Order: sequence, then structure tokens, then C-alpha cells
Amino acid sequence: MCLCIIITINELIYYLQYRYFHQHHRYHRYHHHQHNHHLIIIIIIIIIIIIIIIIIIIIIIIIIIIIIIIIIIIIIIIIIIIIVIIIVIIIVIIIIVIIIIIVVVVVVALVLVLLLRLHRIISSSIVISNSSSIIVTITNYIVMVVIVVIIIISVIIIIIIIVIVIVVVLLLVVVIVIIVVIVILIMNNFNNRKTYRSAHFCSEFGCYIKSF
Repeated sequence: MCLCIIITINELIYYLQYRYFHQHHRYHRYHHHQHNHHLIIIIIIIIIIIIIIIIIIIIIIIIIIIIIIIIIIIIIIIIIIIIVIIIVIIIVIIIIVIIIIIVVVVVVALVLVLLLRLHRIISSSIVISNSSSIIVTITNYIVMVVIVVIIIISVIIIIIIIVIVIVVVLLLVVVIVIIVVIVILIMNNFNNRKTYRSAHFCSEFGCYIKSF
């Protein structure tokens, strides 16, 4: 009887130990499985977040590149338009100067021809005598002086026109150079700011990913 009781107690203890071990093992296995499941979900979420951030960065970079290209194209078009306008102005000024010089030369030539004809008419109409020879001499001197004065005035006018044209062309060249330098400085400043912002953004993003 005592032996049966001892055997029964023994079996009960063994059964309880078996049940406890089995439940404990199943609990740990279930807990481990749940832990693995949560870890996989976290990894998938992290990968999705990283992919989304990378896509956003790529889109931002593409937009920045497109904006820079558009700005460069606009600036190039503006520079080309300015250069074309300045070239047209220079050509117009040169044409006007040539026309003015031609007109001045033609007018001077006509005046000289008229003076020479007038001198011949006066010389031929005066009867040769002592007094008339003096008048002819004075007339010749007057005509020569007028011719010299007209030639000097015409030369001065032509020189002034040429100087004005040279000054205008130099001013236009200086304006072109200043505009090009300003555009280059603006583009350089713009590119430096974009590079700094991109580098700053990438460094912050790298620190964020590293800390994450």
C-alpha cells in the first residue's frame, strides 16, 4: 500500500514536471517566434522608409537639376539676345556713320565744285586790267581760304564722328563684359548655394540613417 502510494506520487510529480517543461518550452518557442515576427516587420518598415527617402532625394535632385538647366538656358538666351541687340546697334551706328561721312564728303565736293565754277565765272567776266587783276587775286585767295576752311571743317566732323563711334563701341563692349561677369558670378553663387544645401542635406540624412 505504501509502495503504491509512493509510485503514484512519483508518477504525479513526473507528470507535473513533464507538463511544466512542455508548457515552458512551448511558451519560449512561441515568444521566440513572435520576436522574430516583430523583428521582420521592423526590418521591412525600415527598408520601406529608406526606399521612400531615397526616392524623395532622387526626385529632389532631379528637380534641382531641371531648375538649374532651365535657369542656365534662360541666362544663355538673355545673353544671346543682349549680344544680338548690341551687335545690331553697332551695325546701325556704323551704317549711320558711313552715310554721314558720305553725305559730308558729297556736300564738301559739291561746295568745292560750285566755288571753283563761281571763281571761273568771276574770273572770265572781269576785264583784265590792273584793278581787275587785283580783284581776281583777292577772289582767288578768298576761294582758296573757303576751300581750306571747308576741308578742315569736314575733316573735323569726320574725326568727331569716328571718335563718337569708337567710344560707343567701347561702351557697348564694356557693357557686354559687365553683363557676362555678373551672370557668371550669379551662376557661381547659385551653384555654390545648391552644392552647400545638397551636401548639408546629404550629411544630415546620413547622420539620421546612422542614428536610426
